[in-house]
Amino acid sequence: MFEVASMILHLSTPSYVETQVVLPLRIAHEVKTSGQIGGTIHIEPNDRPVAGKKTRIWVALTRRGGEIIPYDKCNCIMEVRSLTNRNIQFQLQNSFSIIEELLSLPSKEVIFPEVGRYELKLVGSAKRGEDFPPFALTFTTNVGR
Repeated sequence: MFEVASMILHLSTPSYVETQVVLPLRIAHEVKTSGQIGGTIHIEPNDRPVAGKKTRIWVALTRRGGEIIPYDKCNCIMEVRSLTNRNIQFQLQNSFSIIEELLSLPSKEVIFPEVGRYELKLVGSAKRGEDFPPFALTFTTNVGR
């Protein structure tokens, strides 16, 4: 199942400017589901990764009904493969940063080696004592210069 979630941010000019202009800005995030588990992906910067530069990929995981699945309750592995160059394929294991511990969102840092289209597959299962089913969520992104 594929859905696109978007949120509208209203940006306004600073108070010292006489005329106030409000601009709607749409930021789209891809949402995928696998059984009872859903995932929303965000890629920094601005959902436009650049080849050869560090990119952070965030995935918010939820159960059906909206309950967040904290990163520390999931055994997650992200598989990355190029759809443009079949020789590029690698895995990202669990890695924590201070912001992940505060937000409980899984994120991975990656450097895409070259321009092209990539598939990002997040495979996960519950850690001992947790009760959600295994899942696999597949997203795609275009990497530019």
